[in-house]
Amino acid sequence: MNDERVLCVSEEPDLGIALVRLARSIVGVEAGRVFAVVLPGSAPDVIERIAAGGADGIHVLEGAASSDPHVVAEALSALVSDLAPTLILMGSTKRGRELAGRLAGTLDLPATTGVTGLRLEADGIRIDREALSGNAVAVERIVRRPAIVAVMSGVDAPPASPPASTERSSHPMPATVPLTERTEARPKAGGQLEIEKAERIVTIGRGLQKKEDLSIVEALAKALRAEVGCTRPLAAEAGWLTDDHWIGLTGHRVHPKLYVAVGVSGAVQHLVGMRSSRVVVAINKDPNAPIFAQADYRVTGDLYQVVPALTKALGG
Repeated sequence: MNDERVLCVSEEPDLGIALVRLARSIVGVEAGRVFAVVLPGSAPDVIERIAAGGADGIHVLEGAASSDPHVVAEALSALVSDLAPTLILMGSTKRGRELAGRLAGTLDLPATTGVTGLRLEADGIRIDREALSGNAVAVERIVRRPAIVAVMSGVDAPPASPPASTERSSHPMPATVPLTERTEARPKAGGQLEIEKAERIVTIGRGLQKKEDLSIVEALAKALRAEVGCTRPLAAEAGWLTDDHWIGLTGHRVHPKLYVAVGVSGAVQHLVGMRSSRVVVAINKDPNAPIFAQADYRVTGDLYQVVPALTKALGG
């Protein structure tokens, strides 16, 4: 693998660092080279954090941050042409998946998303990716290189010793005409919670009868020093909580040490978002609720009685 050159791209700094560490674990410490892209608008400390993660080179795109993926894809395609990577790792985020598709179309490269594991082989790249809404793992092989692989958050590798020196270079954003223009910008409620980083989460589902009753769930979360999450209907339909609390297939994927599901039925779309939790506690009055099949501890009872009692027992 001495000729491997891996380029890592993500708009989320923590995921970008994880991609660098993953790339380093793939090519090794002595063999191959790992490069990272820092997009416009990134925090000042991102460059140092990526360097510490094991990158041989960091390429900083300078200029106004663009929300148009067409513009960003043009900048990335120029970098790919210059660096000639054998593998491009991207984050399988909403923006990352769109960038991966545009970059693949521009450069005529194979691309895949939703990847949870990969390894290089003599005749291609073996990947594991989510299938059937996360209920199955598809094992596939990309037979043409270079290739674009979009990796899910939560896929990580052990920290590697950083190289003796990290090359750094700056590149101006191209003067590409955007394909879209912003007509209005409105502040979005919430958006401050990074629930993916929470070690403890108490999630509420449709078992809650009215918005005012959120207080009993919040009290339990406070007693556990946990964040409050919710299922899709409470955020997308009822609007009781903002989207940054939403856990599920089309929401956030979480990996807490403790996950308490309160009044959550356990639809497959929600299970995809929390199945990586270390310990799951489920509280539901329906003894046949699907969530119980995923739980380590099961409490069958009315949440309006169980939750306050549990909060009191915890000293809340």
